Amino acid sequence: MSRDSGLLARRLMWVIWPAFLVAAVAELIFFSIFDPFDLHFFGAPLEMSRQAIYTMGFFGFWALGIASSALTIFLEGAPAPGASEGSAGGREQVP
Repeated sequence: MSRDSGLLARRLMWVIWPAFLVAAVAELIFFSIFDPFDLHFFGAPLEMSRQAIYTMGFFGFWALGIASSALTIFLEGAPAPGASEGSAGGREQVP
């Protein structure tokens, strides 16, 4: 495995794993408050099983967590305004 693919794999895990944990907690909290059969989508009740609604909720929360973590990684990699090309802006660069 090359150095670039190793960095990519590490960054993917920085994004996916915390998002997975947050999705699990978010689903536990959300569905402890709301019953899946009481949820409506654009005014129409969801015509799915309870397990399917739980699954869709988990993947929805996971997608939000992935988007949040990916945005953090993206913004972390952007150089600070006015920073020189070789400067890390006072922080350690990830190899």
